[in-house]
Amino acid sequence: MTTLQEELQTKIASIPEVEPDIIDLQMIADKDNDTDNGISWDTYKTERTFNGNISLRVPKDLHRSLVGMAKEQGVSLNQYCLYKLAK
Repeated sequence: MTTLQEELQTKIASIPEVEPDIIDLQMIADKDNDTDNGISWDTYKTERTFNGNISLRVPKDLHRSLVGMAKEQGVSLNQYCLYKLAK
């Protein structure tokens, strides 16, 4: 029996690599500088209001697969992804 960590590593390894876009590159640069417009991460995470929304870009094949799995379970894509993230 595989552990959850092994299962997750297998799933992550199966996701095709995507070239970073300009937003990704800026985020990497900000992380390397440990700042976001001059604000430290500690200040950012304590002062920012989190609204519960996440925008995530995924490969088209993964998107299609997730939609199919959600339909099989009879739930929305949002509900399915939330369930999978919470596991």
